[in-house]
Amino acid sequence: MSVYRLPFTVYRKIVVGFLFLSSIFFFLSSPSFAAERFFEVKAKKFSYTPNIIKVNKGDKVSIRLISEDVHHGFFVDGYGVKTSAHPGMEGALSFTADKSGRFSFRCSVTCGSLHPYMIGYLYVSPNNLWVWGVFGVLALGLISWLITSKKKQKDEKLKLFGIIPLEWRFPLTKFKPLRALLKSRWFPFLPIVFNLFIFTIILLAGFIGGLGAGNYNFGVMIVWILWWVLLMMFMVPLIGRFWCMMCPFPLIGDWIQRGKLINVGKQKSWGLGKRWPNKLRNLWPLVILFWVSTWFSGFFTVKPFATFILLGAIILIAIIIALFFEKRTFCLFVCPVSGFQGLYANFSLFGVRSRDPEICKKHVPKTCVVGNEKGYGCPWMELPYEMNRNTYCGLCFECLKTCPYDNMDLVLKPFGQDLFAERRRTDDVYNRRSTDEAYKALTMIGIFLSFFLAFQGPYGHLRDMVTAKTFGLHGYLGYLLESFTIDFLLIPGSLFLFAWLSKLASRSKEVKLKDVFVNFSYCLVPVGIAIWGAFSLGIIFPNGSYLLHIISDPFSWGWNLFGTASIPWTPFFTGLMPYLQVLVTLGGMLFALDFGYKFSQRTYKDIGEAKRGWIPILIYLILIHIFFVRIFVG
Repeated sequence: MSVYRLPFTVYRKIVVGFLFLSSIFFFLSSPSFAAERFFEVKAKKFSYTPNIIKVNKGDKVSIRLISEDVHHGFFVDGYGVKTSAHPGMEGALSFTADKSGRFSFRCSVTCGSLHPYMIGYLYVSPNNLWVWGVFGVLALGLISWLITSKKKQKDEKLKLFGIIPLEWRFPLTKFKPLRALLKSRWFPFLPIVFNLFIFTIILLAGFIGGLGAGNYNFGVMIVWILWWVLLMMFMVPLIGRFWCMMCPFPLIGDWIQRGKLINVGKQKSWGLGKRWPNKLRNLWPLVILFWVSTWFSGFFTVKPFATFILLGAIILIAIIIALFFEKRTFCLFVCPVSGFQGLYANFSLFGVRSRDPEICKKHVPKTCVVGNEKGYGCPWMELPYEMNRNTYCGLCFECLKTCPYDNMDLVLKPFGQDLFAERRRTDDVYNRRSTDEAYKALTMIGIFLSFFLAFQGPYGHLRDMVTAKTFGLHGYLGYLLESFTIDFLLIPGSLFLFAWLSKLASRSKEVKLKDVFVNFSYCLVPVGIAIWGAFSLGIIFPNGSYLLHIISDPFSWGWNLFGTASIPWTPFFTGLMPYLQVLVTLGGMLFALDFGYKFSQRTYKDIGEAKRGWIPILIYLILIHIFFVRIFVG
């Protein structure tokens, strides 16, 4: 396996660049003089005044906490100091600011529905992590430019980081126990039944919990803390549509259409079996539906009954869609979380693929499509024998069950392999892999910004906006307009601008601007996965300990099933969290840079055009990652 080696002069330039950047950042991070600092902080649902406190490293900091409505707390991430205050009874704490950086201070006493997101910022100068985060971004950008500038011809075979061939695959189903498991009719039925049991408890807890504090509700904590974090940090980036494999929501629809749940049935479907319109057989419906679902994030992520309504509505809609339309139409084109799962699954390590295309060509009829006595034809309406991307594969493994030649495999592959897969006939028929997927990648970044600022930022007025405290332009309506502007205008507009600059710099007259825009949007897939992963760290580390309470007392009836109901709120790794967020963000940038230049080579016809066209996109990736580092730790 050959590895691309850089000339000595390039290594010298990298070292000189590092030394130059290091000297600048060392100057910027020089310490200041210590002093005694006193702050009076007022707390009310769900914000602090002041919401930002700035001190220097070594300062002696004293906080006087005053509550203006209910019992509030004050906990400083990374320092572990806390106090609380009842109305009319002040709290106080003192500590030496011996750690530099940006630290969140948050409410440590359950004070209402948005309690977990009542946050302010403590800045301790110099903010070395912010400085070195920017240094890391610039360093990666410099290395990428130096490597790509030395290329003399297009890469004949694409390799991840110049090492692992992107076409590489390893069939995991060569191991007989795994193949036997995936071919069994009981898999994935049993995981689905287990999740059905869990979601039954979630629905009951949501209904019983009403409008109480979500951090002590089983439904809210399992769905919006545990499930969301596992989805964004493990399921999607590593395994792809792993959640779709064991999601219980389409179970009733499958039974309506098949007449059976485990064995293969030939009964007449109770559904009408209508076909979803061809023009909508892409990601556009899911781009819109997921964005619309975020309008209510200030309710269903914190209020138990709102979670009950959301999940109940999804189950009901899944059943209705199954009655009117064929197979997994709901999962493919209606489920709000399906769109980003499908797009981001192209980055994952696993996928279902045919082993030998020649066997598939000769096999008639295609049982993976039409089914047989061993299984059903692909419920996701794919052509498994020619499938080369994870976007529309729900990992149901029906194709493994129906193939008489054992010609379908679950394969291990390099990160991002599917992003470079060849177009199929169905992509053109249904207008897939176009602006639909580009906007899905871009709106996910915009939605991240809205979520981060509202739920992990110090801005109380934004939390008032998302919870519809008022409905005017300075309230809920303003939030919707801001969301639309960011998601559909500013973020896509920024990429469109740099795509135009890329085409201009390349001096290519043949390439369409739309193709430049769409192609480079795919290098934002690892960016989106990384920033959502970093966001998820900011959820689980401060709030994960609430899970210990709710598993012992799921209905808030005073139970203590596992002896953990009395364990107090205990944030963990909050001091380490900003460092991990920066590392995850830089990891996403590393993949984006590697993928971005590969897409430049794919977009432009010769190496000169590709190198020139890559420079504006490289600058774009550097700028947005400096912005993301700023968001997390700056």
